[in-house]
Amino acid sequence: MFGNKDNKNGISLNGGGASHSRNNLVKGTVINGNITSQSDIRIDGRVNGNINCQAKLVIGPSGYVEGEITCQNAVIEGHVVGDIRAEEKLKLSRSAALNGKITTGSLDIEPGAAFNGACEIINSDTYVTTADTIAETAAE
Repeated sequence: MFGNKDNKNGISLNGGGASHSRNNLVKGTVINGNITSQSDIRIDGRVNGNINCQAKLVIGPSGYVEGEITCQNAVIEGHVVGDIRAEEKLKLSRSAALNGKITTGSLDIEPGAAFNGACEIINSDTYVTTADTIAETAAE
């Protein structure tokens, strides 16, 4: 089903690395288990498990993830309970709620986003790491 490259909707959790490939987990869908992908992923449903994405991860406003996330870039609009490692950039939109540790190269938090945890910014050019602990909710 998910790994079939002839799937008529073009969704494959095995990825393939094509820049136009994107996996979609629609609202109302629940996955209990880990997800690994080489392509972009958009989650509007629920995932109870870890996500390893070698591309961009978007968790939509109705998306909910309970588990550890590793990806290149991420945009969080929904809820995450667990640690996130975004190698390049992480954006928390105003509707985001995150409870966990962030490790990323660049962080953008919009006013209204809720974040409770610690943040570690990695500077890959100089291999210097700084850590800040944040336990607050940003409000508009």
